[in-house]
Amino acid sequence: MLPQITRRMMSISILNLGVSDTEQTKKLINKTFSYMVSLLMGIFIIAIISLLAIKDNVNTTNDRRDEFFLKKTLFTREENIRNQLKDYAEWGGAYKHLHTTIDLAWAWDKQNLGKSLYDNFGYEGVFVLSPEGRTRYSVLDGTLRLEDLDSWTGIATKNDLLNKLSQNHGMPMSVVTLINSVPAIVSAAWITTGSDTSVATLPGSPSTMVFIEKLTPQKLLTIGHDAGIKNVRALPVKGISQTENRAGFTLALNTGAVRIAWDRENPGEALIIFLLPLLILSVLLTICMTVILMRHIMHKARINDENSFLLEQARLKLITSEKRFRDVSETTSDWLWETDNSLKILWLSERFFRVTGFDSSEWTGRRLDELFPSIKDVFQDCLHRQEISGQIAFKNCPYINSKNSTAYCTLLAKFVVQYDGSVVIRGAANDVTQEVEATKRVQFLSRHDELTGLPNRYHIKEFLAGQLNKEKDYFFSMICLDLDKFKPVNDIFGHSTGDALLGEVSSRLKRCIRSGDFVARQGGDEFLILLADTSQLNQVEEVCRRIVQELNRPFSIDGNDVTIGVSMGIAMAPQDSSSANDLLRFADIALYEAKQSGRNKWVYYRQDMSEKLTERRKMAAELKTAIQEGQLSLVYQPRFNLRTSNVEAVEALVRWQHPERGSMMPDQFIPLAEETGQIIHLSNWVIRKACSDTLDKLPGLSVSVNVSPVEFQASDLADRIKNILEDTGLEPTRLEIEVTENVTLSDPERTCQTMKTLKQMGVRILIDDFGTGYASLSYLRKFQFDGLKLDKSFIFSLGDSQQNQSVVEKIIDLGKAYSMEVTAEGVETADQLSFLKKNKCDEVQGYFLGKPVAITDLNLS
Repeated sequence: MLPQITRRMMSISILNLGVSDTEQTKKLINKTFSYMVSLLMGIFIIAIISLLAIKDNVNTTNDRRDEFFLKKTLFTREENIRNQLKDYAEWGGAYKHLHTTIDLAWAWDKQNLGKSLYDNFGYEGVFVLSPEGRTRYSVLDGTLRLEDLDSWTGIATKNDLLNKLSQNHGMPMSVVTLINSVPAIVSAAWITTGSDTSVATLPGSPSTMVFIEKLTPQKLLTIGHDAGIKNVRALPVKGISQTENRAGFTLALNTGAVRIAWDRENPGEALIIFLLPLLILSVLLTICMTVILMRHIMHKARINDENSFLLEQARLKLITSEKRFRDVSETTSDWLWETDNSLKILWLSERFFRVTGFDSSEWTGRRLDELFPSIKDVFQDCLHRQEISGQIAFKNCPYINSKNSTAYCTLLAKFVVQYDGSVVIRGAANDVTQEVEATKRVQFLSRHDELTGLPNRYHIKEFLAGQLNKEKDYFFSMICLDLDKFKPVNDIFGHSTGDALLGEVSSRLKRCIRSGDFVARQGGDEFLILLADTSQLNQVEEVCRRIVQELNRPFSIDGNDVTIGVSMGIAMAPQDSSSANDLLRFADIALYEAKQSGRNKWVYYRQDMSEKLTERRKMAAELKTAIQEGQLSLVYQPRFNLRTSNVEAVEALVRWQHPERGSMMPDQFIPLAEETGQIIHLSNWVIRKACSDTLDKLPGLSVSVNVSPVEFQASDLADRIKNILEDTGLEPTRLEIEVTENVTLSDPERTCQTMKTLKQMGVRILIDDFGTGYASLSYLRKFQFDGLKLDKSFIFSLGDSQQNQSVVEKIIDLGKAYSMEVTAEGVETADQLSFLKKNKCDEVQGYFLGKPVAITDLNLS
């Protein structure tokens, strides 16, 4: 009986303890609930106040936005009237027919300054005033009617308008005034000949042209409608009620002021109507959810208090678990494991599933060496030798994960003696798959090209050296291959397309070679092919023909059809050399020869090619000497203006008087200068010489100088030209820079910035050889060239067909559409000159008009 009584007393004590704890928990929860409700109410009040402030701010912001748009629209309308007035006032025809004399047939009958201004632009008043201010011609509300300006407007505005116009030197100006209580824009400008040199300017004061547009109620409504503003109207400044639901601003005029008003949208009110109910509903829902949550918490707390006596029972179980994890904590791991003395798995941590993808239940009871077969023999040896002290490590152990792919772990193991004397093995497994794969990747990339997966130059050189060491009479051929027209693919379609193209090229090359041959990528658009056992020349020829045929077929890359070519240089062993370094170098030399002699060709290395390369290097050194020692000279070819029939500019062309080779043309040494980096020094000399000659011997003429696209990418081009102009004293407006269309393809942003800097200095930019490059028409708008030079190939073919003539006409029209002066190159016959005059070409250049000669021999008449 005594044990039973004791147990019941203990139960009562535990129950009483639980009841006391429950009451304390309930009080704490109720107190927390009160705080939360108070906090929510405070947040709700703050939100209401913030919402009201936001409403006022939104209404104010909306009114300011509407005011900005209306002012901007009125300013733009005023500016448009000035621009249209400028077009009419600075017109030789207007000067001739409205200032020199009043020609009603020209002005009214032919609608040069007639009813169309009212119908198309809504100008209610159009006036032509004599220098004294008398109305000589007027169109009022679309009808021809002669009336005094002040009489028609109803206000004395004429004298003030003429005074302001005189202060503005006759340039278009405008004022806003009130005409019969209606706001109106009055714009005036002197009538001049503009750029028309065919109309003679008379002495004396000019006439004045006046355009007037009334901002009628209908026009104001239209302006507001276009800006999304309702009921825009003009009101007197006095007597405006502030309680109306409208906004506005005062427009100051030269004869008073007017109020521009509109109906306010009041978006803040709509915001309140929409958000306030939602806010109230959210607060109520939050309070309800809080009540439910608190009741749930109290229920859980009661259960927790009643079960507190179970903690003592769990404590004994935690002792064993605590010992297990303390032993394992000696190692850092991804997942933990425990086996018996025979490697049968007893326990696996939860991360086992995350790392391997296997469920723990699948492997519990199975042997650890089934998962990691590579450790079986080593582990068995440790078990036989009873090594139960210390820690054992197994690095980079491979295993097959749940995805049936190979992964790697580093295993750490430790023998542990249990309380009952039994021995278990506990350890950790660190996943090192990424580290192992990264190491393999580094090893692969050191010998292979990342983009195509092909062996790289180092790999093929290593392979070749090994083969040559094994077999002294090893017959093979080394082909160095370079893609033709690959750079335009990158420039036009982008580098992603270029990379995809290289991948397709590598696939086709693999299909071209035989079994036992070797393909590698050297870098860029160059590849290497090693042909084994090529004692017969026809074996090499057959492979080369296949390569040309395959790579000439169009490639379809990202929806684009791309066509390229190929050039190949071939070196053979042992005929040319038995050294891997020499064979690679000889193949490179042969490739250079192939690219110089044409496209889609292959060239075998010859001894004289090395000599040619040496000769080219010698010529590069001679060019450097030529620049320093004055072997270069300039010739000048005149450029005729067809409108004035005068020579207004010359083009400077460089010549090299070589001590041994004689006179050399630019195409014989400019590419060499670009390749060797001497183009900067050469260009500096040409520009400086051209500027100096023009200043000293060509008064009033401009000079144009060709600049290479390679040089144009130099970041200091504009600074160099600025320094040369300052040193020589030539005005920047007399210097023109000629560049080909291709200058826009490489780094367009830098090119555009360089051109902008040059144009700000006053230097003009011309497109040379227009129609032969890759640039799109959009570049004409983006880069804003001053002129274009039509390539001579278009002029030579004028007599071939009507279609060729039509092409030239369209190019001239294109240049004028972009406000560029058009120069035709290569004019050699009178028929060509006549055709270009007829189609209003601006300038011509060619042997028919003048050949390139020394500056002293120029015929400028």
